[in-house]
Amino acid sequence: MILLLIVLSVLGFAVLNVFAKNKRQTGLSLVLGLVFVASVVALMANLTYHFGMEKETTAKTTALVSSADNENFDLLLYQPLGDGTEKIYLYKTDTDQEEPKQTGTDKVTNVVETGAESAQLETKTTRWVYKSDLSRFLFGIADNDGQYVSRTNTFSLPDSWEVLSVDQAKKLASLAKEQADTMKTQGQAYVQEKMQAALMADPTMDEAAQKAKIAELTEAYQKEAMAKLLEEAKSKNE
Repeated sequence: MILLLIVLSVLGFAVLNVFAKNKRQTGLSLVLGLVFVASVVALMANLTYHFGMEKETTAKTTALVSSADNENFDLLLYQPLGDGTEKIYLYKTDTDQEEPKQTGTDKVTNVVETGAESAQLETKTTRWVYKSDLSRFLFGIADNDGQYVSRTNTFSLPDSWEVLSVDQAKKLASLAKEQADTMKTQGQAYVQEKMQAALMADPTMDEAAQKAKIAELTEAYQKEAMAKLLEEAKSKNE
């Protein structure tokens, strides 16, 4: 509509200046000239400074699942860019998801917070939108309604989650494979030793209680072993 107003004001101004015969026509031509100038200024202000628009932020929250295939711990991956100050995060929202999704780099801020009860991603996206139907009617031809401004991704993770780079995750997988046999042997020895101590402390422990104790000790060893592997994987990538 603003372009039509510009065209009509130019034509009206030109016609009235050519055929103006009295003060009224001359005054009207001046008004049309002012309309033309005001319309051009308004259009440029809209295109350059988003005149008639305002920023609108929408939020979306999505539950996260671990990016790792390992059942012993949950993981969020990232890929550092440049000097490492900027990162792309790789995440999954479904256990059936084969490839992780990734955060963008165009005016994107990523924040990782710990201490949450459950893992989730909150995405806040800011866009330019028209303040009113009148503004949309006047400047809609510019096709800038909903123009992207910025995005903030906030990853809220429980304390049990780990955040590793892609290289660290690869190193972790390599270490786990290299030390699989050693960990298995050490795990069996760990469980056997702890189980003997538990039976000495409670000789009346029945079969069901023994199975539960073995499962508890096995899980404790796996967590301890994984913590050591994580520490080693991180130290080799610093």
